Amino acid sequence: MKESMTGTQEASEPTPSTSRWSFSGVLLAGYLLIFNLWPELPRGWIYATGWVGTVVLSVLFLRAVRSGYFLNFWDAFWHSTVILDVFLEATLIARHERLGFYLCAAAFVIVIGGYRWWLWRTVDARMTAPIGPRGNAAAESPEPRGRSINETGGAAVSVLTSASMSETTWRTEFQGVYERGVGAWKAGRRAAGSMFSQADVGWLSGIGCSAQEAFDFVDDFVRYGEPDFATALEVAAIRRDYFLKDLGGKPATQRFSMADLPAKAAAVDGIAWLPRIIVKARLKLRGEMPDDLMYGCGGDRQFLTGIHMTLPAFLTLVRDSGTDDRRIIDAVKRAK
Repeated sequence: MKESMTGTQEASEPTPSTSRWSFSGVLLAGYLLIFNLWPELPRGWIYATGWVGTVVLSVLFLRAVRSGYFLNFWDAFWHSTVILDVFLEATLIARHERLGFYLCAAAFVIVIGGYRWWLWRTVDARMTAPIGPRGNAAAESPEPRGRSINETGGAAVSVLTSASMSETTWRTEFQGVYERGVGAWKAGRRAAGSMFSQADVGWLSGIGCSAQEAFDFVDDFVRYGEPDFATALEVAAIRRDYFLKDLGGKPATQRFSMADLPAKAAAVDGIAWLPRIIVKARLKLRGEMPDDLMYGCGGDRQFLTGIHMTLPAFLTLVRDSGTDDRRIIDAVKRAK
């Protein structure tokens, strides 16, 4: 679950068959069908078909939301205006005798289609660009034993969980998992349960990273361009180090309750969000994050930008401060 400072965005469910334009095409077809019927219908039937059309299109819209069809809030919002138009015209206009709705349909196609096309171009550019820590994956993480990065997912979990694994090896493995996640996202597998193979999930658990946590970083990067791969890698490195050295490689036996998390508006020394992100960072280190929570969500990123800190830097600060909240608060106040 990716949070904002004021709201929450739900994670999407897997829908491998969803294409880039499927719902948009259905919405356009439904719009044209309804408006072509109305000139031939009496007022009562216009009202009835308008309500039925609104309900049907709304149900399909909600299914598209759950499937991960929309790339961001505005993509979903502009699609919803088509449904709103159907409802308002059925409710407020008694007769539909002209074909001017074709101009409205053309405007919807230009605005919604153009915006969605631009979003997908941005997504494609992110997926094809190098995602190495400094823009050059090969230079930063040479492939182990001559293997391709995309061929490393089946390595034995017992070996991959070893604390003695070299930094180059595990970072290369992590990059491979991340890249396969990006490819899965493009193929429509936009949920933690479907994005990664069983081997990749097992490997991730060996470094103290859940499939949900890896999914959240991939999903936010593809949708919003941040956090980038270098950030995801360094956050994973801090958690891995804590998991192997401080926790002895033992997974958490419990998950934190969302109900017990400090509110988004909670503040300390006048700094809102700080109590919440401190708890989130500690949960990240201990591996107790609930699936509905992400360390590094939109709200976290907005907050850290405001205090001139990065996700890895803040996580390191919390790790080094232990239970000393005052040390964290003072460091944040100095960084602002």
